[in-house]
Amino acid sequence: MKTKFALMTALFAFSYAFSQEVRPELRSYSKKVDSIVVSEKSKMNLELDDLDKNYRENKISADEKQKQRTEIAMKYEEIINEKINSQKEELENATKGIVKDVVMGRSGKQSIELLAQNNALLTLNTSGNKTKKDLLRTTDFNIGFGFMNLTKSSSSLAIGNKESGIRAGNSMSSQMELRMTRQIGSLVSPVFYRIGLGYRSDSFSPKKTTIFTQDKNELSISDFNTFAEGNLKKSYLKNHYFLVPIDFVFVLNPKYTVENNEKMLDNSKGNFRISAGVYGGVRFLTQNYIIYKNEENNRVKYRENIPDAVNAFLFGGKLSLGYGPLNIFVKKDFTPIFNDQAKINNKYGVQIGLELLYINF
Repeated sequence: MKTKFALMTALFAFSYAFSQEVRPELRSYSKKVDSIVVSEKSKMNLELDDLDKNYRENKISADEKQKQRTEIAMKYEEIINEKINSQKEELENATKGIVKDVVMGRSGKQSIELLAQNNALLTLNTSGNKTKKDLLRTTDFNIGFGFMNLTKSSSSLAIGNKESGIRAGNSMSSQMELRMTRQIGSLVSPVFYRIGLGYRSDSFSPKKTTIFTQDKNELSISDFNTFAEGNLKKSYLKNHYFLVPIDFVFVLNPKYTVENNEKMLDNSKGNFRISAGVYGGVRFLTQNYIIYKNEENNRVKYRENIPDAVNAFLFGGKLSLGYGPLNIFVKKDFTPIFNDQAKINNKYGVQIGLELLYINF
């Protein structure tokens, strides 16, 4: 999907800000992607400003304003994706170079490990020559996955609540974060802080035979038959966010080592960890997907942007427990995902997940 491709490239731009070890090809590519997004978004904002002006001057109705906003957003989404896709060859060449280096094990700095210590289930370790002291100051890229549901309040953890109208087992969230971790206090301190930049995608699937529908800026869950004739295959609403996560990590059973006559925490050993933190995010895209077969048995994929019924900002908390490679987390959104224009019962997100991939720079 072109949109996913664009989101992945944005993460390379994040990695440039955190690490000087990124390949020059990726560095050049991330700059080009950033330039494309900034330029086209600026043009889009000018058009949206003109549209708002026309509405304030009563030149267009509210319905026409909404229609034109959707058309403008879709137009610039296609422009950005097309321009980024034109740079695809440069990304592929850079990626091939990285993969080749990993497979060949060049410089003895890279390795792929399953069930490594203190990370995620699968680890790409690019820091084999680092000292024990270096391991106390890390920069990493992490991918996590969680099962998503909606609750009635910011404090509720009622996962699987039937009143939400959401299928708990089919609603999911994925996160990608570039993080910087530093030790608090002396070299023997078992406490760390972690800050980063990330991307989160939430996918909400309504119960069988129902779909999300939008009417006059209001979002609701309706029967598929009120939308079209045919056989519903899949329906989901997807939110996309940019996030800033901040975590504190506490090592519960610290182990120590001595290096160059300095005693320090041994962060290469398996340990029990508990992490607590918060995250804030900005939503940049929401889309509704309805996939079905019509009466002629032709596959139809309907997609529309949802600009108003989802809140622009997100704030929440995270608690995780880990040992060795295993990190299980619970995330709770303290602000509602949906606003009053969404006519659904539950509006606060909650998820339980697992960290899957860890790349250490």
